[in-house]
Amino acid sequence: MESDGDDLVPVFMPALVVLLVHAEDQKGAPLTNDEVHLIRDNGTCVMMGADAAGRMDDSRGYRDIDPENCWHDWQMARRDMGRKPDLDPGPRFNQVRSSELAFQQTIQDARDSIEQFRAMLPSDGTPLVCALIKIKLVDGDHSAFMWLNNTAIDGDHFTAELFEVPDTLPSHSVGDRHTVAVADLMDWMVNDNGLLTGGFSLRYHRAGLSDAEKADFDQHIGVTQYA
Repeated sequence: MESDGDDLVPVFMPALVVLLVHAEDQKGAPLTNDEVHLIRDNGTCVMMGADAAGRMDDSRGYRDIDPENCWHDWQMARRDMGRKPDLDPGPRFNQVRSSELAFQQTIQDARDSIEQFRAMLPSDGTPLVCALIKIKLVDGDHSAFMWLNNTAIDGDHFTAELFEVPDTLPSHSVGDRHTVAVADLMDWMVNDNGLLTGGFSLRYHRAGLSDAEKADFDQHIGVTQYA
């Protein structure tokens, strides 16, 4: 997810995970996706600086659920608590500050190497499932950098389709196919049976993780080697 605002984050009072535990216990059955989001939307929160929010987590002794990833994080919390049945958490969307110079450099690196990517795609315009591009999608006041797969050459442009969409972008749907100019491309990658070429923003994000987190990250995106 893209963020252009100040370093303020919402802190739920009480914690969002506490609200969800209480609601699920009251229901006596797993909450639905809609119920989880409704509880989030009706929860009380205050905006704090990132440092203050971190101190709040320390005082609580745990990190609260990310409201932008409430379904995913809630399912992971349920697993940690041993709650059954186990439900599919779906994808998790990571927030980045798009104004960071290091992040901006990943966009430039992707565009500078676009001919390498083009050479990896079928020249007849056939889509390649393992070839992905990242673009910026806008929906009202919300925007996000999203990966699209099944990429194909379309003249000087590319076409690719959405395979996951956050609930903050309701006018977009899985399966939507977009035509993308090089000037609008934010990143590209090809994951050939675990060998990743490109993926400059992924490498940027991965560089800030611990060794254990890097292993989880690689497993999640299905990468065993970086070209």
